Amino acid sequence: MKLMVVKLHNRTGEDTDFVDIDINDVNYFDLWEKSSGQILAFHTSEGSYLALSTLKEAHAVFRIYGFELFDRSTGVNKHKVRDTELIEDGSIVNFKDGSHVIVRKKIY
Repeated sequence: MKLMVVKLHNRTGEDTDFVDIDINDVNYFDLWEKSSGQILAFHTSEGSYLALSTLKEAHAVFRIYGFELFDRSTGVNKHKVRDTELIEDGSIVNFKDGSHVIVRKKIY
């Protein structure tokens, strides 16, 4: 199984900070303490990596698959959107499978 993670050390701020690791290459995992809490850390022979823990990290990784941040807390796969509806406080994003999410931004 592959895991999308971010380097713990020597980050450059580029897309290369994000890598796929194979779970079979993990020597051990533990909780790494960060000012915002604890994050799962994976340690391999090649280095140490953190689980994705922020929307910014997730968007950096998933944008190539069509995800866009529709507001400050929601990443949406644009390929799955059927339509959007304006509401007073934002928009309803309707998906092709019949599900939906409410976002706090007007999507036209």
